[in-house]
Amino acid sequence: MKSSGLVKERLGNKLVISMYKESACSHCNNCSDSAKIANTFTFITDRDDVNIGDIITFEMEDNQVFKAAMIVYIFPLIFMFLGYFLGSKLGFSEGKNIGMSFMSLVVAFIGIFFYDKKIVKHKIEKSVKIIDIERK
Repeated sequence: MKSSGLVKERLGNKLVISMYKESACSHCNNCSDSAKIANTFTFITDRDDVNIGDIITFEMEDNQVFKAAMIVYIFPLIFMFLGYFLGSKLGFSEGKNIGMSFMSLVVAFIGIFFYDKKIVKHKIEKSVKIIDIERK
């Protein structure tokens, strides 16, 4: 997956990038820069020719993007169904089964939150490759 962004900060070999929104109008000059920014992303690079204010195009491995999408979209659904069926096996009423499925969904999102903060950030930082640098 290719994306682009503005280099906001350089901390040794780490770059802090403000990513541009991926849309047809994200690179025109009619909007302010703040309207084009989606979120901030930090990654490790071995390139020394990137400076603050440069616009870079970078690429993440497709399997990393696919894996992240599967975890975020499929994992909570599986937990939700498992919560419902667990409640059913325990003999709960229909309302309690639904409540159990939503509690399982909350547990899945909490698990994804901690997985993202502790594990994914470090793996993704290492799988990003800079393709192009545009000087401002």
